[in-house]
Amino acid sequence: MSALEALIIALSGRQAANYIIMASGAVVIYDQILNFSQEVDLVWNRRWSIVTLLYFVARYCGSAAQLGFVAALVRINWTSME
Repeated sequence: MSALEALIIALSGRQAANYIIMASGAVVIYDQILNFSQEVDLVWNRRWSIVTLLYFVARYCGSAAQLGFVAALVRINWTSME
């Protein structure tokens, strides 16, 4: 395998990973939008407790991390276009 072929394989793998990151970011946003009204009714209108705090951490820290990955990816792709 030549160096050019190895580079093409590496770049296509990176592109596939970028597509997966972007798709999962879209799924996270879509899920947040679909479930927000139920979430307000079932979670946020209750008294704060340890369960509410655990829900907040599980729901929003993972979502924030995923959206951070998407933002970093968009920033990297945007700067490489200049």
